[in-house]
Amino acid sequence: SFPGCDNGEKYFKISLETDDYGDETSWRITSPTNGNVVSGNGYLSNREYTETNCIPSDACTFEIFDSFGDGLCCDYGQGSYKVWVDNVEKGMGGAFESFNSVSLCATTPTTAPTLYPTPSPTLPPTTAPTLSPTMAPTLMPTFNPTNQIIVSPTLPVTCLTVKINILTDNYPGETEWNIMDKDGNTVASGGDYDQGSSVYTHEQCLDVEDVYTFLISDNYGDGICCEHGSGSYNLSLGETTFIEGGEFISSMQHKFVLVEQDTVVLTFQT
Repeated sequence: SFPGCDNGEKYFKISLETDDYGDETSWRITSPTNGNVVSGNGYLSNREYTETNCIPSDACTFEIFDSFGDGLCCDYGQGSYKVWVDNVEKGMGGAFESFNSVSLCATTPTTAPTLYPTPSPTLPPTTAPTLSPTMAPTLMPTFNPTNQIIVSPTLPVTCLTVKINILTDNYPGETEWNIMDKDGNTVASGGDYDQGSSVYTHEQCLDVEDVYTFLISDNYGDGICCEHGSGSYNLSLGETTFIEGGEFISSMQHKFVLVEQDTVVLTFQT
């Protein structure tokens, strides 16, 4: 299975750029056993969105809709979409009418077994006997062992920097947040803010392929938007915002897994 997804699941990613009427756009993924497994809607106009999910392996149909019937491009803006499964591009577009669909399941190749049988028996006898005796004795003595270039191996990335932005409402002291690992240990936190309608930014390097929970709470029970100000929160990885919100009651939590730069799997959200 793909990192962050369970056995029997595959990793789905969509990149969506809305047109001048973002609220007309919606999409869904369906499977024959689970029906509608994931969907998206309620988008703002002329914005870029990246969303990721773990979906069942038999979820084969992606459909994108425009309620007005003029697609994402090109009468009212330059919208587009692109979808991947397990980091393999499956389809893209923008110019359609009411809907378009993309197959997310691989097809069985029909030509692979016929590509190689014909050239293999004829090539080795013509080249192997003539090249080996003439080149091998002359090339080896010319290499100077002291001039060898040793390339240091690239160290694997063990953690990625996540940026946490908090825009406070009119009562900043009510807001607290933390990020916990899968064992419940707090690895980052924030709170005790004293400036209303202000942006607070935090950065934290989190381990790759570990499950984390972001929890934000308001001790008065009215969230950070929109009764007493227009507060909000978002988490980003590089140029990709993968968690955002503001309207809740007492608390809101999101679970996520960092796979690679600009790639996050949202495994759970409430």
